[in-house]
Amino acid sequence: MTLKKITKMSTKSQISSELSESISNVLGKNVKILYKSLIRMESRGDKVDNRVLVVTSYRIFITTTKVPTRVDNGFHLMEIEALESKKANHLSITLIHEHKPVSILIGEEGSSEGVMNTMYALVAAFDDLFPNVAMEDIVSKVNLPFQLQPVTGTRKHSTCGDFSNQYAAMCDLCQTPFRAEVAWDIDTIYLAHDIRMLHLKDFDHLDQRDLIPLLIALQHNTWFTGVCGDGVRAGGEAWEALSRVLRCAAPPPQQLSWRAAALRHDHAARLGHALARARCPPAMHTIDFSQNHIEDKGAISILTGLANNPDGLRHIALSQCGLTGKSVSHLAAMLNDNPAHLSTLTHLDLSNNNLKDDVHNLYNFLAQPNVLTHLNLTNTETTLENMWGALLRGCAARLGALQLARNPWAAARRPRDPPPSFRQFFTAALALADLDFSYCKMPPDALKSLLLGLACNESAAGVKLSLAGALGSSQAAHVLESCVHGVRCLRELDLSDNSMELELSGIVRAIGKNHSITHLSLSKLTGKRSYAPPLIQALVHVLQEPDTALTSLDLSDCKLKADLYGLLNALGGARRLRSLDVGGNLAGDAGARLLAKALQCNCTLHTLHIDRNAFSIQGLTDIATALRRSVSVRRVEFPGCDAAAGGRAASERVAALWRDLHERLSNNSSGGQGACGSGRVRAVALERAWAGGEAAAALAAQAAAALPPAPLPAALERAAAAAHHLLHQYLQRCSEVFAAMGGSGSSGELVTLQCVRDALAPCSATLQDLLNEAVERLAISACESVDGGDNEPVSIADHDIPDLLTPISHSGATPLGCRRRERGLRRVRPKSVAEQQCASNEMLSLPPLHAEAADALAELPAHTLRHLVKGRPRRVKTRAPSRPITDQSQDIDEGLDEFWRACRTPPGSEEASRSLSARTLASRSLHSLTSLASATASPASPDQLPHSPTLRRDDTLYSVTSGESTPVLLECEVSRCKSSDNVGTRAALSTPPPSRSSDNVNTMGSMLRDHPLTPEGAEA
Repeated sequence: MTLKKITKMSTKSQISSELSESISNVLGKNVKILYKSLIRMESRGDKVDNRVLVVTSYRIFITTTKVPTRVDNGFHLMEIEALESKKANHLSITLIHEHKPVSILIGEEGSSEGVMNTMYALVAAFDDLFPNVAMEDIVSKVNLPFQLQPVTGTRKHSTCGDFSNQYAAMCDLCQTPFRAEVAWDIDTIYLAHDIRMLHLKDFDHLDQRDLIPLLIALQHNTWFTGVCGDGVRAGGEAWEALSRVLRCAAPPPQQLSWRAAALRHDHAARLGHALARARCPPAMHTIDFSQNHIEDKGAISILTGLANNPDGLRHIALSQCGLTGKSVSHLAAMLNDNPAHLSTLTHLDLSNNNLKDDVHNLYNFLAQPNVLTHLNLTNTETTLENMWGALLRGCAARLGALQLARNPWAAARRPRDPPPSFRQFFTAALALADLDFSYCKMPPDALKSLLLGLACNESAAGVKLSLAGALGSSQAAHVLESCVHGVRCLRELDLSDNSMELELSGIVRAIGKNHSITHLSLSKLTGKRSYAPPLIQALVHVLQEPDTALTSLDLSDCKLKADLYGLLNALGGARRLRSLDVGGNLAGDAGARLLAKALQCNCTLHTLHIDRNAFSIQGLTDIATALRRSVSVRRVEFPGCDAAAGGRAASERVAALWRDLHERLSNNSSGGQGACGSGRVRAVALERAWAGGEAAAALAAQAAAALPPAPLPAALERAAAAAHHLLHQYLQRCSEVFAAMGGSGSSGELVTLQCVRDALAPCSATLQDLLNEAVERLAISACESVDGGDNEPVSIADHDIPDLLTPISHSGATPLGCRRRERGLRRVRPKSVAEQQCASNEMLSLPPLHAEAADALAELPAHTLRHLVKGRPRRVKTRAPSRPITDQSQDIDEGLDEFWRACRTPPGSEEASRSLSARTLASRSLHSLTSLASATASPASPDQLPHSPTLRRDDTLYSVTSGESTPVLLECEVSRCKSSDNVGTRAALSTPPPSRSSDNVNTMGSMLRDHPLTPEGAEA
């Protein structure tokens, strides 16, 4: 039945046109009148007054019958609490806030036609307001002597269960202004994304009174299944509106989330009271009141209101609510009383509550076979050694996430051995995916049982294990090092906030042997920086292994400074790394320059995080310039902290750099037209350059610049046009067939060209990938052919032609062939001058990774970098060594005869030359004596004896000038002699200097007088 038929059957003729026009003028031209009827309204005693009943879209009005008319009474449809009929023509309407009902008589005595028409009008009005909801579910009490037939409304419903119209009706009920932006957001955004929970955070910019109609509109809406008020501090009226929704809603809400909203136990008590008095049985399956201090009173009230839920709860989150074991006992009793929870509850979060050990009732529930997939008992002061028996019996089949961080292992000071069920649970867990033991000071035996249990688990895969801050001793670190390589089910490992003093380098090398771990987190490491170099060396070793599985590394907030340079130098050779986070290490501009160099060599890195590294504008510019040449990087975190440190101008400049950069990087991620193909070829060029094939790398680099644009866009456009033409012809033929059968012959534009293009878009991406792979295979085959041509053996006929690639035995030159062979082995970039200038003494020096690399490093060019200060010529020393350095393995008298004979021989004779050679052999063993007498035996200048080893720069040379009675030391490399004789510096300094008495001077005087080069004036 429709409302038009009801209107025709009503006593419309009894209402004059003047009265109808007066009613329209009084109510307003915009008010839609659904039904009008003359009634008799009971007033005082048996007195009855003639009135007019007017039913509109949202309200019911009772007006006078005189012209001009006025409104005697009016109320909203949502204020009706009961509809009763005691007689055939009698109707009683009870309102929510009125004690006395509105009693009216419609039609003649004994006839129920007027009451039925009025009730049908009310049913149509409710159907216009709440589609697909029966009036009995809206009005609390409906008692009529006849059965109502379904009546359709008068309007077409909008999207989201006609929420906009319901919101407008509730604004009329609450006398608040209608916000068009709210209706637009619901009808557009929520519909487009199929959002079924009303998020009040989207409208918290409105006044608190504007939230009341928004909440009441959910009362009978069929689109939304719950409300989310996370972070919204609702006032008293808004909270009362929410309580009304929970009490009167039909259908009842299923989800309620109100996190971090500063709720107290009185709010929770009102909510629990509303749930207990709900008109319909509660169907709530998700509750989340985390981060609200509702305490035990509020939690018990809410749980009591949900106890009669026949379908059971699925998601319970009461984290950081100030709960104790009392609330957990009540929760466990509710879960045990309703067997439905064993098959419905999948998520239980009780973290950050002081539960201690009052959770035995909860263990009884967990010990029964259940479907729990997420259990969070983080920071609950619960001892861990007591729960594994219950978890093994009831949760081993489905539990996927187990978070037990910041809990003690045992109540006793000296922990006992872990129970057998501890290891058995990790062996038997079938769906385990997330394990969190952060900051749990587990004993080494428990850690060993955990790792061995996971190693024996053949069902779990892709497990994430967090041991952040959990390695409390070197013994635990040793256990992890010895067991982690055999745990094949691990995918991610978090070792953050541990001390570097626990020999993490050994753990990292053991992780490198595990071919299932793809992500390693070492952020916020503590300890002395002296332990960082071995750790960085181990990371470089693991990342450059050809068979490593590590693709993601987090090394943030470690403040490594110059110690990070070794990793940045080796980043170009990390062939499998996809994601790197080195933020918060204060690497400086030197680190930015090294990172820029490495990014130009790496062809696998996708994601990069570099903020909080004290990069200046120049350093960020270097990185941005290098990233423009990258063939693989797709996402780079914007360095907001480093950009802000340079001021507003620097921030704007960095923002402009990053905008241009991301336009370039978008080609790496989107597979652009032709750009991705050249990127693949450039990646092949880098691979060949690392492998040492100069010709192949040059070929690939030139081919990447000369590749033609991909023909796919034009080809797909032609294909789309051809397909559109074909479909258009087909539809024309179909229209002719329908026209011949008597139907309409107009086909119209049923398929547009744009629709065909959109349909071919996925095909375009697939074809682009296929084309890229073909181009890459072509490039690889071309490079292999070039490498094969370079490696052909030299023919015998060309043996007279000098081979420039033959290794040369000279130590001062490095042949090109050796360099080509070494390039495939040396994946660590040589140290830069910038490193030495920024961190001279703190610079990390990494040894070679392999034995082959060590041999390659030994054959590098001799033109190495020298320290600027150490390269200066040393000052001329005016004093003799304080202590003679002798070789104890030889006789002290050896060579004395030759020495004195050489002192009496003229310098130009052959005997002098022979004695000079003999003296050279004994110069190192008798260093002090030679320093005393070499002034009489050495020539006047080093050029006279160019082949004499005593005149080289590295040997000792003495000279005696006129007017001096003691020898003068020109140059002496005492350090080499000391290292060869194993004589310590402190021992030499502790020995008293030799006596400088007149006897020694006289002895030297006699020696000098006998020397032929002594000037005549020296005797005086």
